[in-house]
Amino acid sequence: MDKFITIRTFTHPTELAILRGRLELEGIEYFIQDELSVQIRPGYSNAIGGVKLQVKESDIEKTLEILKSGGFIKDEEPILSSLYTKIDKATFKIPFLKKLRFEYRLMIIAPIVIWLVVGAIFMATLPTTSEKLIKQSWCVDGVTYDGRKFKATTVDFIQLVGAGICEESIVFEKDGIVTLPGFNSHGAIGSWKINNNSLQIMQADTFDFLYNGVYEIDFIDNKLILKSKQTSIYCHPENIHINLPF
Repeated sequence: MDKFITIRTFTHPTELAILRGRLELEGIEYFIQDELSVQIRPGYSNAIGGVKLQVKESDIEKTLEILKSGGFIKDEEPILSSLYTKIDKATFKIPFLKKLRFEYRLMIIAPIVIWLVVGAIFMATLPTTSEKLIKQSWCVDGVTYDGRKFKATTVDFIQLVGAGICEESIVFEKDGIVTLPGFNSHGAIGSWKINNNSLQIMQADTFDFLYNGVYEIDFIDNKLILKSKQTSIYCHPENIHINLPF
């Protein structure tokens, strides 16, 4: 069905006097919305968005030419009219909005669109899972393997100690190398990558049975929890002090 679309607004109905005759002469069917409201209370014109000239979708291009030739719009204005028409047409398709006037539809849709745009920008600026892992060293608070709890105890030549320094840690490097803690031994070195938001640890040079696998990743309250079928690793960022049950 060829519905009527608002193509131009006017402050006063008298501005349409000459235009009405031209449209009728060209055989263009039109409708003037809010004409009576503005005639009764002229001061309300700006508040309700003016008097609106509406024509059928099939007559839009022809009407724009008449408006331009009659000096009712300038050459650059059809762009605005076209945008107005597209918004009007799009919002008219929404079931619960189609019966509302264009201004009310716009008042409802605009905040939603703004919220979606802001949300999209916010999501786009969030760090990726890889960036979160690489950003810092992760202090290892405990490891479980096949349901049994283990305390990592890496044997190194030099062990740094102090407030905020990890006793045991996992370090994810940009080049795909990961350093893992040992158990009464030197630490393990392997490779890592992210697949479908899961962490895959591979080629651990020691404790491969424990570390190699695909892990679910959870960032919860400044904690990092990695869980595979057989292994769970509980971590927190270096320099953050928290009490954990391990």
